[in-house]
Amino acid sequence: MRNAMARSVPTALLVLALGFPANAEDYQCGDDAGCSAQITEDGELQDVVFRKGDMVSTEAGWVVSADDGWVKVKAKGKGK
Repeated sequence: MRNAMARSVPTALLVLALGFPANAEDYQCGDDAGCSAQITEDGELQDVVFRKGDMVSTEAGWVVSADDGWVKVKAKGKGK
């Protein structure tokens, strides 16, 4: 688990650096067992598990992965 966290932190930062300023996306949890997402609060990366049907937005700082059961429901970008 520790190695997974070590790899997810740089990945999360890369996703935020590349994707966050350009556009935001809304995701809905589609997994019966729940979906995990990450957000940085007070300088620390927090893991949160959501229930099926819950929605998050990358505009609010959430980092999600389709491998964790998230399904994109809306994309918002500049000029859209």
